[in-house]
Amino acid sequence: MNLLKIQYLKENPDIKLSKDFNQIQKELAEYMNNIDKIQSKIEEKNNEIQKIEEQITPINHLKGLNVNLQELYDLKYINFRYGRILQENYKDMKNEIEKMQVQVIELEEDDKYLWILYFMPDSISEKVDSFFKVIKFERVWLPENIKGKPIDFINKLNNTIKENNEIIKECKQKLITYRENIGIELRNDLYQLQLLEKVNKIKKYMAHDNKGSFYFVGWIPLDNLKKLIPKLEKDEIEYTIKSHDETASTPPTKLKNIKLVKPFESIVKMYGVPNYTETDPSVFVAITSFFMFGFMFGDIGQGSIILIIGLILRKMKKSLGPIFVAGGLSAIIFGFLYGSIFGKEDIIQGILPSPMDNITNMLISGIAIGALLIIVSMIFNIKNGIINKDKCKVLFDKNGLAGLVFYITILVLIVGYLLKGKMIISLSLSLALIIIPLLLILFKDKLENLIDKNKIKEKSSFVEKIFELIEMLLNIASNTISFVRLAAFAINHVGLCMAVYILANMVGGTGSIIVGIIGNIIVIALEGLIVAIQVLRLEYYELFSRFYSGDGREYVPLEEEK
Repeated sequence: MNLLKIQYLKENPDIKLSKDFNQIQKELAEYMNNIDKIQSKIEEKNNEIQKIEEQITPINHLKGLNVNLQELYDLKYINFRYGRILQENYKDMKNEIEKMQVQVIELEEDDKYLWILYFMPDSISEKVDSFFKVIKFERVWLPENIKGKPIDFINKLNNTIKENNEIIKECKQKLITYRENIGIELRNDLYQLQLLEKVNKIKKYMAHDNKGSFYFVGWIPLDNLKKLIPKLEKDEIEYTIKSHDETASTPPTKLKNIKLVKPFESIVKMYGVPNYTETDPSVFVAITSFFMFGFMFGDIGQGSIILIIGLILRKMKKSLGPIFVAGGLSAIIFGFLYGSIFGKEDIIQGILPSPMDNITNMLISGIAIGALLIIVSMIFNIKNGIINKDKCKVLFDKNGLAGLVFYITILVLIVGYLLKGKMIISLSLSLALIIIPLLLILFKDKLENLIDKNKIKEKSSFVEKIFELIEMLLNIASNTISFVRLAAFAINHVGLCMAVYILANMVGGTGSIIVGIIGNIIVIALEGLIVAIQVLRLEYYELFSRFYSGDGREYVPLEEEK
């Protein structure tokens, strides 16, 4: 169809199967055979034209010579040569040539060369040829089949070219006519093949019985179901609809997020696709990663560079483009808060103190942000437990209500002691809020057996449970302290920029500008990458591990399968 320049749609949704593959293949073979014959004829005539043009080229400058060339070849004692020579060489050596037994006929000249025909006695031809070779004469060999006067031979060849062009024109017209005749049929064959391809693609998902009935089972979004049912009924296809809780298999997950959040789904998918009964953390990741990147890499100038790179990648339709754009915007926002432009903090006044000027508060802020995000993660875990109707996960899990009460109690006691120098909750209440949740977590298995006697649970020894509890306490502490890296990398960013400008000042002059530019490029590339890795680490290890399993499978409809 491309060969015949036949326009077509990618797909025809209204096409019905009326041919089998072998029938279409036979038709296409016949079409191609007819097209190949015409194309071969066109190619044959084009080759002939090319060969004729190659013959015309060397004798074209002889067309003004009113002599039968065959007679020149028949000369017994005289030889001739035909070719071209640089005009300046010929003028310089013209006197020398005239002294020799040589007759030169000047034919045509162009901007640089003069075309000539020279004659000489056979006895001195070797000597004359050597002389002309020295003055850079370029000999052109005439075709062996040349006969008659040059102009007559050229006209004859041109007439042959004209005849071949007419044949080519007729062949092309045949192709146009043929295209008109088979165009509709070819389109139909293409749509038939596309439909057959779809049929073959879904065969691996189908089963059939001895009565010739076919069975097809799959998942479909509720929104699409309303469009599918009328089509099934129209074709008299029997169907049964079941919701996900009526089937033994777990449904695939179709992520639904707004355009701003959509790019962050790739970060979630790198960890794993959420299962059907699990909260999609894409919005959570979009907000937290946006905040954390800017917190650690706050700079208006460097953020603008990342933003520009992101816009370019987005225009090129690269998946990382929108994420770069988000990172750049985040860096710019925090750059205004810190008052930093390409690492310089004396150009604009920041709303917040520079990370380097307030290290203690920055470290405390990092831990406080981490604690808040851990609490949100536990709430997500409780929500997932409620969705799955898992009471034990909601009540007794280390990331459930028991773990949440314990964690908040510890945080309140630490913050109260740091701010007021004393416990702000009574000792008895504090012990109750600490010990009771720990006991619930410790005896989670037994409590699960009491609540749900039908569930078979793996039993762990008491010693193993004690070690698990100790591990939980260590994890809570390490996960919270791990968020110190937010502050550490924010301070590190300022320190790196300071080092760049100290080196630039040491160099001085134009070199300082070059050092400053190279230094900023290194900071953007190296630290930008490291900060991005830290964001992923905090998301995956400190937050996702508390509420997200990521053991689902993504919903990919048949029409989108590769």
